[in-house]
Amino acid sequence: MKIQTKYGEVHVLANCPLLDSTERLEWMTEVHESFDSTELRYPLRDAPRQVLSFNYVQMRKALGDMFHMLYANLRKQWGIPLRQVKRSIPDMTDNDYIILDATDTIADLRVGFAFIESNEGGRAVEITERGRYIIVQDEIRDPETDEVIQELITEYQDGFRLAENITATNAVIMPMRICIIEGDASINSGGFWSNSSVVFRVIAEDLPEFEADVPEQFLGDDIYFKPLLLDGSSLEMTLTQHQNIVDGDVGGFQDFTHWAKPRYLKPFKSLLRDWNQYTEYRKFLFRRMGRFQAFWMPLYEKHLNILNTGNITTSLSTNTKYLLEADRKHLAVKRKDGTWSAHTITAKTGGSLTVSPAINAQRKDIESIYYLGLYRFDADHIEFQFLGGGKSQVTVPIVEIEQ
Repeated sequence: MKIQTKYGEVHVLANCPLLDSTERLEWMTEVHESFDSTELRYPLRDAPRQVLSFNYVQMRKALGDMFHMLYANLRKQWGIPLRQVKRSIPDMTDNDYIILDATDTIADLRVGFAFIESNEGGRAVEITERGRYIIVQDEIRDPETDEVIQELITEYQDGFRLAENITATNAVIMPMRICIIEGDASINSGGFWSNSSVVFRVIAEDLPEFEADVPEQFLGDDIYFKPLLLDGSSLEMTLTQHQNIVDGDVGGFQDFTHWAKPRYLKPFKSLLRDWNQYTEYRKFLFRRMGRFQAFWMPLYEKHLNILNTGNITTSLSTNTKYLLEADRKHLAVKRKDGTWSAHTITAKTGGSLTVSPAINAQRKDIESIYYLGLYRFDADHIEFQFLGGGKSQVTVPIVEIEQ
């Protein structure tokens, strides 16, 4: 299928398998680090680059069709539907307006090109505008005095206007990105079958854009209470601190560090089980802008053993060793009803902590108390792996930059 666009002729690759495919979003952050490990970070891209990777398995005739299509169009432009952002739409009969709440898809499904699959088949469509106003009450005027008897009332209806009328039943709509093939196409053939691996880079004019809402704040930064998933039965973490070793190879040696404290690195793995979780994670992702935007999150490791019984206000007792040496400054409290609160450690004396604001909860109602750390992503490239059944997985390294 070929369509004409403002970018020129585009070959639409309709059958993009979601299983075993990936989507990579690439930000760019410039990080200036001082000798004491403090940072200044600058975002160099307003929108992430988008890279799509697919594996196509073909049998017999489809094998040749795929080969000839790639051979003839390897360095041309391609239209790639994003099935991970697929949404159901109402039936349409010779109509050019799709009624759809587009709030949670605005980063991807917007003015531009889309792909619709229905009982009538698949087709590429062009979205020309979003939303319209409909009349829910007509204006009525007195025919003699021209006085308004009944006010005109309009109502906003979310959705998309198409460039032409279509008919579609039992249909879904998905964004379509205009891409080029990055690098070469790899084809593994067994005679009657082949497996083609192709990587598509979305052109700059068609990149996703999204401005996420400001979440809950703590000390001027976003705070989240997202759970960490283990990689198997454990989670590999790293403590790192700048080190220089001066060694002349003929005698003793010396070492020193510019950093006042180590940094704590860990993988932040998320399993997104449905559309809502995928959407919420993308909001979190666009808010981060790669390594730029920091966020608070609990250290879910059991680093604190709290000895309090009864009602807890501003004082905590613990037998945790090296508490003073660790010099951590913030705590997160999780209650058994699922609510969280964040607190600052204002004083330490031996095994006693003073926190603000007060916790004000019975010990029996508290599930756990964790240290709280300020993190940022330790990578500007984030990749989604699509697992089938509406599930996806993403893992990004994070680094604690403040305790």
